[in-house]
Amino acid sequence: MGYLGKQIRLRRLFGDDNHALLITFDHAIAHGVLPGLERAREMLGALVGGTPDGIVIQKGLARFWPVAPASPVSLIVKTTSFSPHHPAYDSPTATVDEAVRLGADAVSVGVIVGGSRQPEQTQHLAAIVREAELAGMPVGAHLYPRGEGIDRPGVADFMYAVRVGAELGVDFAKTNWTGDGEGFARVVEAAGIPVLVAGGAPTGGGFDAILATTREAMAAGASGVAYGRAVWQGDDPGALVHRLREVVHPAG
Repeated sequence: MGYLGKQIRLRRLFGDDNHALLITFDHAIAHGVLPGLERAREMLGALVGGTPDGIVIQKGLARFWPVAPASPVSLIVKTTSFSPHHPAYDSPTATVDEAVRLGADAVSVGVIVGGSRQPEQTQHLAAIVREAELAGMPVGAHLYPRGEGIDRPGVADFMYAVRVGAELGVDFAKTNWTGDGEGFARVVEAAGIPVLVAGGAPTGGGFDAILATTREAMAAGASGVAYGRAVWQGDDPGALVHRLREVVHPAG
């Protein structure tokens, strides 16, 4: 029955086309209270109004979760976070049991590879995967090659990062865009599991540039995206989610 539970939850996230549009709203511990994070209840309502497939939050913000149980928007509980004071270490913040009690459809775990604290993070990820399997809970991993041992990450570093998650049994991975479709296709191939493109701070070109990158990533084999600041720092976050849906779920 645990395996059935995982299949049901994964289906909610990835749907009939096996693609997922996730919005990350777990930034405050990692980056501080950035513009757009101040009024969590209101912003979560706006994001849900755009109907992404799921929203990633730390457990404490679940008190502001604005949707009815039958909503198509999945809750994903982030179980770790880095911070401005330890940027290369994602420390534990929640458990699988807490995510189950909150009604989550998945948990997510951050792992920063390439640094001296990678062993602690991979050990924690392995433990979360074991616990989640018993609960029928999917696990996504935010995998970034930015430890102090990596100066300027290249494609091989991103391949390694997502493969760490795959080797430890996660169900889907999230990592940064490599800069081109050919390189990202190699990352997807190395993972062997669904890979989502992470967002980051908005850059030049506005939201049209983000949509263009999303199209290129999907063409390279990405299973979707997990964007944060690019969406909730926009003028109309709900509308931006709708625009992303047209790319991630073109037939939906």
